[in-house]
Amino acid sequence: MSFQSVLATLPTELQNDISEMDTFLKTMPQIRFKRTVDKKKINYVSPDHGISYAILPLYDDSKQHFGWYYLYNKETKNWYRKTDYFVETLTAIAQTDPQSAEFIFDAINECTACIGNPCSAIPYEFNGIQKSACYGRIIMGLDHNEFNHVKSFFKSLYKLLDNS
Repeated sequence: MSFQSVLATLPTELQNDISEMDTFLKTMPQIRFKRTVDKKKINYVSPDHGISYAILPLYDDSKQHFGWYYLYNKETKNWYRKTDYFVETLTAIAQTDPQSAEFIFDAINECTACIGNPCSAIPYEFNGIQKSACYGRIIMGLDHNEFNHVKSFFKSLYKLLDNS
């Protein structure tokens, strides 16, 4: 399924938000997102930084989510993650838009009953509050404001990576 065919099935406002996000992500050469599309999902992956972002507009519980993903080392048989800049990115956002930083932190997919071995929850602390994010995922809905929060996150991440 193509990007355009997924968009064609959606309401105009959501089409616009997703198209704007797609264009926005392409303006970040430091992150180097690669887009793939399947039957129900638009996925962006940055192998260089180990972060992914997905838009799931065709599921019953349509949403978007992002986070640093796990990689598997076949030689050591260990799971690991590339450097995770979540807290640093939130801290940068909080300097100019504390409400957006708080919204993003509140969108953590909290681990409640892990079945992973070892546990896949990633502990994050922000403003003195600690949460364990299941698979390190941040999950949001698909309304316009939530797309803006995701843009704010990736804009701040891009600046952080650009300065490192």
